Amino acid sequence: MADDVLVPHLRRVTADFDPAQQAKLQRVDMPLPNRTLGAAGPAIDVGGPDDFPRTPLIIPFTTKDITGIDLQSVRVFRFEKETSQFRPIWHSGANEALGYFWANIRRPGTYVPIGLPRDTLLRESLRMFSRERQQADGGSDRERRELQRRAFAAFFDVADGDVQELRAFLTRTEIQTGMGIDNLGPHELRLGRGGHPLPFLLPQDMALADLRKRLEGLEITRDGLPEEELFRDPGLYRDDIPPWMPSPENRAWNGIDDDIADRLQSWTLRLNINIIDILQWLFSKDWWMHQHDRQHTGGASGGSNINSASVHRLFQQSAVAVDGPVISKPSIVGGKVYIGTGKSGGTGGTLYQIDLGSGAIDHTFPTSGTSFYPYGGIGGSPTIVGNRIYISTVYGKIYCIDRTTFAQVWMTNLKVPAQAQNQPVSNPDGDSWSGPLVVNNRVYVCGGEGESSNPFGFIFCLDATTGHVIWLYCTNKFVSPNVAGNENQPNVIPRSAAISDPLPAWATNAGFTLHNDPPNRGSSPWSSCAYDHTLNRIYVGTGNAEPDVPLPEVRYGSGLISLDATTGQFRGFFQPAQSDSYWPGDDDVDVPCSPSVYTRTGGQRVVAFGSKNGSFFILDADTLAVVARRQLLPKAGGTGLPGNVGTPIPSVVPNGGNGENLWGVFAAPAVHDGLGRLFVGLGGYGGIADPSKTPFMRAVDWNDLSDAWATAVGGDNVIRYTTTNPPMYLTSEAGLSAPAVVNDVVLVSTSKTALYALDANTGVCLWSASAASLGSGYSLGPAIYGDYVVVGAGNTVYIYRLRSRWFDWLLADVVLQRELQIAIKR
Repeated sequence: MADDVLVPHLRRVTADFDPAQQAKLQRVDMPLPNRTLGAAGPAIDVGGPDDFPRTPLIIPFTTKDITGIDLQSVRVFRFEKETSQFRPIWHSGANEALGYFWANIRRPGTYVPIGLPRDTLLRESLRMFSRERQQADGGSDRERRELQRRAFAAFFDVADGDVQELRAFLTRTEIQTGMGIDNLGPHELRLGRGGHPLPFLLPQDMALADLRKRLEGLEITRDGLPEEELFRDPGLYRDDIPPWMPSPENRAWNGIDDDIADRLQSWTLRLNINIIDILQWLFSKDWWMHQHDRQHTGGASGGSNINSASVHRLFQQSAVAVDGPVISKPSIVGGKVYIGTGKSGGTGGTLYQIDLGSGAIDHTFPTSGTSFYPYGGIGGSPTIVGNRIYISTVYGKIYCIDRTTFAQVWMTNLKVPAQAQNQPVSNPDGDSWSGPLVVNNRVYVCGGEGESSNPFGFIFCLDATTGHVIWLYCTNKFVSPNVAGNENQPNVIPRSAAISDPLPAWATNAGFTLHNDPPNRGSSPWSSCAYDHTLNRIYVGTGNAEPDVPLPEVRYGSGLISLDATTGQFRGFFQPAQSDSYWPGDDDVDVPCSPSVYTRTGGQRVVAFGSKNGSFFILDADTLAVVARRQLLPKAGGTGLPGNVGTPIPSVVPNGGNGENLWGVFAAPAVHDGLGRLFVGLGGYGGIADPSKTPFMRAVDWNDLSDAWATAVGGDNVIRYTTTNPPMYLTSEAGLSAPAVVNDVVLVSTSKTALYALDANTGVCLWSASAASLGSGYSLGPAIYGDYVVVGAGNTVYIYRLRSRWFDWLLADVVLQRELQIAIKR
């Protein structure tokens, strides 16, 4: 399969259309070569049925093909023989890192990639010609020639030396005021003596004399040149402000209140329309906690121009160095990035506030402490609510920080008792890896440590204003841990974890009581808590109990626990069965990933999560009854779904069923409301053991967990995606990260380290940040804010922005007009 990326091909996405059998591709000469300046690759003739399902066409390109072309602007055009016209396929683009153009096509024809000139002077001359030609309503052939002569006068009437000087000036100006020389490729720019930049290359690396002849020989019809359509790309839109002028106090539009936004979901169900997609401007762009929101959906909100037809325009705007590895997803609020660092053997991690636009570090907040695990710092995503930032540290310290001054408002230590914070638990090895959930002026966070035999596991509810403990829940079952019933009550503390025995009066008066130690320890709540507002529940994934054994384990280990968000009362617990594990003997099969809550087709509220053993579940949010289950790691002769489980493959999980499973699901899924799909990363600390069989991400139906992308059975009897290579099935990079979705794109980072954008509909990779440009170390997933994507990798925070060099002036003009209107009204 790897070889088919070297030649033009169609990728199969549906069962009823097999391109290999029903279509034929061949390279052909460029139709009407004198009709365009911007041909950017081979012309491909596609033969087949008159109409077929939307199918990705892949056209590889070389550096020579794209020399002097603005790769960001390229679309694939279909040549219509009947009218001798080129028509753009707007669902198309370029993947520079993987070296191919792509287009979603539905009928046969001749397809040609066409783009705008990279040279600033030539491109702007073309824009001027296009504008004047349209204003003249086509005109006669002689009039069009006069317009062309006037628009391209710099190339027709100016001496070569003067033109070169102007082109060089424009090139230097862009480099000095733009993103610098490091973001330019060899198809765009060459350096002269002393490393000085030469003018941007002309199409096909033509000399000025050759370009002049090319311009003179162009056949310009009443419709103009095909590349003129690229100035009117329908993908270039703004949808993050309402269709009315916000009042002065709401000029910085940030959407409606979260509680009101939740109610809109009922209309989505009743009317069978996706309110979020249609009315994007109603919602804030803020990605304010782990996986965006309190349900951990991983879906961007508030409007974004990032989609399958534009995502290839992402570029690295900033690479911000920080003082330690980033071990969490960033949060983004109000144009500021909030992210924490960890330290291996260091003194502490640091919270950063980074300006999204400039990459400048505005504030830092240092943390310190002692952890059991030989890795400290900030292990979960920050949460930002109002003017407060909430962070948890591996040391068990939970901080509330003023967002403006970065001064500490309060700190509660989950390991060390303190009357001032109403905290009665002594749990010295109880590290905290979960990011805070903040809802209804309460903070939900967890503590414990499954790698130590000493600590107990706890879920804490704190007052968001003061940090005082409102209630706590021990995740080690006190009575009959092997069976349901006699469930733990909130505010009950194991004797050996209490501040003292008996408890001091202040703790007793606060409602805390003691109980003899549970027979087992561990069962640490690893994940961030997810919240369901309809049931007022929180959901938390737990780790293995001590001692570690294969499933089944004691309650409440290696499963999902649900509590009442107000009282902390037990509401349910689910633990995978031994048959859910890849090998029955798999142990240390924690649920480290945060669950996601959503409403599936039919209106049922559900919670979805995965396990290190490779299994994934959808449960009823109220009863925790199983709605769907599947083993996501590949097996021979089966899908992993009930009734078609298949046979384990030793190379996929090489522990042989006698040890820790390092290759399953380690992070939260992303929920795509519009498509009804979940995107789930695969692979853990050890990468992917057998990349030839294991994808680093699954796309599954949110009702039954069946594969949502096209698959085929290989000669080894293993099911693989047919549209995702490259980059899947090629390296051992693991999807040890929580994916994110925006419009029809899913973004996922891997342990390569790399960041990929895939078509959420088909699985085709549309854009990627290469391993060379993205630093080393774990990358636990991107966050999205409008047209920005932010991800941490190693000791660096990478900020990507959607770029189009040739239409930014339009957006600036729109913003300026709005500012003038507001100023006039004042």
